Amino acid sequence: MANAPSVVYSNVWEDPELNRGSLHVKPGDHVLSITSGGCNSLCLLLENPAKVVTIDLNPAQLAMVEFKRAAIMELDYEDFLESMGTPFYRQPSRHPPVYRLELYRKIRKHMPAYAQEFWDANQPIIERGIFYCGKVEAFFTLYRRILGWLYDFSTIEPLFHQPDLAAQATYYKQFRKKRWRFLNSCLLNKFVLSLVKGAHSFAQVEDPDLSQNLNRKIDRAMAAFYNPDNYFMALMLLGAHFSRKAMSPYLLEENFPIMKKNIDRLEIFLGTVGDCLKKWGPQSFDKFNLSNIFEWMDHEFFNGVIREVLGLARPGARMCWRYTLARPRQLDAENTRRLVSEPELAARLFAQDRSFIYESFHVYHLGQ
Repeated sequence: MANAPSVVYSNVWEDPELNRGSLHVKPGDHVLSITSGGCNSLCLLLENPAKVVTIDLNPAQLAMVEFKRAAIMELDYEDFLESMGTPFYRQPSRHPPVYRLELYRKIRKHMPAYAQEFWDANQPIIERGIFYCGKVEAFFTLYRRILGWLYDFSTIEPLFHQPDLAAQATYYKQFRKKRWRFLNSCLLNKFVLSLVKGAHSFAQVEDPDLSQNLNRKIDRAMAAFYNPDNYFMALMLLGAHFSRKAMSPYLLEENFPIMKKNIDRLEIFLGTVGDCLKKWGPQSFDKFNLSNIFEWMDHEFFNGVIREVLGLARPGARMCWRYTLARPRQLDAENTRRLVSEPELAARLFAQDRSFIYESFHVYHLGQ
């Protein structure tokens, strides 16, 4: 099929605890959430809202969350993890890859036609495991393989085997980083990253040295977050979860009964924020997880989307968003009058962001 949609993110590389700590989702709330890999939209179900509408413009991303939703609906916990090929470091699956196709045949009935068509055409991906099938995840796989060529992995693994954060920081400080920095300089530039995410993603990025940007963020993360507990670092450097206790909340065994109970509250929608306004009408949502959708937008476009969000927002609505590399867009006078910034809360949460790749985090609520 020409120009067939493809998965860019099979996972969300954003810390769901920042959404939880900023949005304060309550039982009965209606939540609008950007899909990406679907993880954070699913995590929001753990707060017992009345509804989570997850939206995206890429049908492949919606097919990804359709797969995850269907697996939660149909399967027990272990098969749910297996259906996606959820990886655990040095713990290979007990099943052959073809078992994932058997599980797909069980869950397929819960998917709409477009998702069935997508996954029917991509069964080799299911067999390999959809968990790491996105373009971004493929980039991390390449990154990790080259890192393994540059270093004996016996020098990388100790980053996950230190007794505490202080010992980890000391080990990393003594780590010979020249080859790692060299790899970053080769792969972390607008040309290479545009092949992964699309050139539009970097339209507003002004930083001329993206490799140094990541070097700085990795340095901070190694000193601030204990790697065995940080599944973002484990997925990046090991390509797998380090333990079953360090995963996205929607994947944790203790949360699976809640996911089962609430999964029918998830609505999957192809479209923009403006399309949501047309479908659901004014004052339809209490909370908004806007991910990093403003990364590529100019000032005028950004403020136009914010106006659409405000059209959907109920009194007191809360919202959050991120920037990965771009400078934050500025609210115009009209939007500034209506939105109240919460910089102290945003800063406090951002300091706790285990997904260390982001540049800034922003929290607002709708004023009176």
